[in-house]
Amino acid sequence: MIKQHFFLILLVGFSFKGLAQRDSLSAKKRLDFAKMYFEIGGNFSPSFTGKRLLDNDVSAFKNSASINQYLSWGAFHFWGHAEFYVNFQLNQENFEKSEETDFELTHSVVTGVRLLPWAFQEKKIRTYVGVNWSSIDFQQKIKPEEHQPVLSKDFLLVPEAGLMYGYKGFMLRLGASYFHANKWNYPISKTRATEIKTPKLNFQIGLNYSFENSTQEDPKVNERWNSYPQVSRLGYATKKFGDLFVGVGPSLSFSLSKSEYNQSELPYIKNQLTSTNYLDISVGYQFNKSGIFTALSFRNPAFKAEGYGTTQTINKTSLTLETNKFLTDYSGFAPFVGVNVAYDRIKYKEYVESVSKKIVFNNVEPGISFGWDIVPGKTDEALILRTNLRWYPLSSFEIDGKIFDFSQLEYNLIQFVFYPGRLKTRRRSR
Repeated sequence: MIKQHFFLILLVGFSFKGLAQRDSLSAKKRLDFAKMYFEIGGNFSPSFTGKRLLDNDVSAFKNSASINQYLSWGAFHFWGHAEFYVNFQLNQENFEKSEETDFELTHSVVTGVRLLPWAFQEKKIRTYVGVNWSSIDFQQKIKPEEHQPVLSKDFLLVPEAGLMYGYKGFMLRLGASYFHANKWNYPISKTRATEIKTPKLNFQIGLNYSFENSTQEDPKVNERWNSYPQVSRLGYATKKFGDLFVGVGPSLSFSLSKSEYNQSELPYIKNQLTSTNYLDISVGYQFNKSGIFTALSFRNPAFKAEGYGTTQTINKTSLTLETNKFLTDYSGFAPFVGVNVAYDRIKYKEYVESVSKKIVFNNVEPGISFGWDIVPGKTDEALILRTNLRWYPLSSFEIDGKIFDFSQLEYNLIQFVFYPGRLKTRRRSR
C-alpha cells in the first residue's frame, strides 16, 4: 500500500509539467517557478460518539466538536499551478468541556500537494483539489484511568478541495478534507476493544503569507539562472567537478508494518510506531557533472507506545552510507533516487505491570533512498533545501521467539544543505 501511495504522489508531481504548459502566462522564468509561504489556521471537526467500559458494558457518550490550530510551511510551484506543503498541529480546543471524558484527534500532513487548474494570482478567487499523505492520532481520555493508548493511522491519502483568495502577499484559504478511514478498533481495556467512528469531514480556514526567496541581489546571477533550459541536467553549464557539503534537518520515522509480537503480547497499545522528531545530520560529496552525490548520515529516532500501565520504547542509533543520482532538473526541482546501507543499534525496553525487559540489537540494513532538491541556481548555490526519504523494508528483530517487524520509512522533511566551497567561489567572483 505504501508503494502505491508514493507512486501516486510522484505521478501527480510529474503531471504538473503538462498542467503548467496550459498557463496563459507568456514568460515562465526559472526564478518565478516557486514562492515559499507560511500559513496559520484551524481545522474544524464535528462531534462524534465515543465509547467506554462502564460496569463491564460498553457505554456510548458524545465527544464535542473541536478545532485544531495548525501551522503550514510550503510553496507555490509550477508558476502558481501547484502547492507542496507540510502541516503541523499546534493545539486542540473542544467546544464543550466534560469532567469525565475527553479526547485528542490530531491530523498532521507529512506531505501534501494541491493542483490549481488556473494559476494562482492576487485579487482572484482560485479553486484547488489535492491529496495529502497524513498521519492521524486518536486518544480517548476517560477518568479515572490516565493512560488510554494513542492509536495512529500513519499512511492515509486524504483528498481535499477548496478556494483561495490572495492580496498583497497574503492569502485566505477555505477548504475541506475527507477521511475515508475513520473507523478505529479502540481498546477500552487491556482485553476488550470496540469500534469508534471519528468524523469523515473536517473544514479548514487559514491565512497565508508568501514571499520570494530565490532571487539574488546580483542581476547578472539572476540573468544567468533564468537562462537555463526549463528541463536540463543538474550539472548543466557547471565547471566544477564536485563540492563537499554538510546538511542538517528535522526528521520523522514511521513503521510500515504491524509486528507479530505486539499483536500477540500487547494488543492494547499502538502497533505501528511513529518516532518523535530528531535531526538528520549528513556530510558528503556531490559530483556536479555526473549528477551524483554520496553521503554519510547520522540519525537517532526514538519510538514510544503506552497504555493501561504498559510502556514500550525503542531507541535507534543509525549511521548510513548512501549514493544517489539526480534524474533531472525541472526549473529548480531536482528529484533523485539511490541506494543505502545502514548500521543500526537498537535498544528495546518494555515495562508491563512492574516487570521490565531490555534487549539490545545490532543490525546492518539495506535500503532505498529517494527525494528532491530545490535548486534555482543549480550547482552555483551554497545553501539549498533537500528532502530525503529512506525506506528499510527488511528491518526486524526477535523478542521471545516472535518477530517484531521494524521496517521503516525515514522522512527528512527539509534538510538545509551547505556547500562551503561554493560560498568561497561566489565571493571570489564578485
